[in-house]
Amino acid sequence: MPHMIQAARAAASQWRTEHPEHQGGVVLVWQAQGYGWKDRLRDAAHERPGVYAVDADDHVFVAEGGDDYKGAKCWVAVPTNN
Repeated sequence: MPHMIQAARAAASQWRTEHPEHQGGVVLVWQAQGYGWKDRLRDAAHERPGVYAVDADDHVFVAEGGDDYKGAKCWVAVPTNN
């Protein structure tokens, strides 16, 4: 899991660099690629399970439960040591 967290943070950082008009909020990451931004963490049903969301303070959340068709059930904070 630590590798996935690092990959999500790196993808979010790169996405933020490429899209400076989006300040704060969360960057959405799928398969180590940033693909979108939201001003805040919103309904997990709009994302598929396994999507990561990285906020401006580098906190990481993962969409869990549900399925690809109906979307995820919830966001879960990913515990980190740093």
